[in-house]
Amino acid sequence: MTTIRSEFFRNDFIQALINFSNGRISEDEANNIANKKLRLTDFSDDSPLAHKGPRWLAKRIVGSMNFE
Repeated sequence: MTTIRSEFFRNDFIQALINFSNGRISEDEANNIANKKLRLTDFSDDSPLAHKGPRWLAKRIVGSMNFE
């Protein structure tokens, strides 16, 4: 994956985390989550994430979080 494409995925993922959490996740928190999750994520052509995209992953992560 090219650097430009990975930055696009990263920025889209961060914005999706903030949007799907309705602002309950700050930009700093979203950046920390992106650092942890995207480092361990496979973006190869055979990966489900390559087809579903970073917004799908963000929605699943926010759905699993407990906000109080």
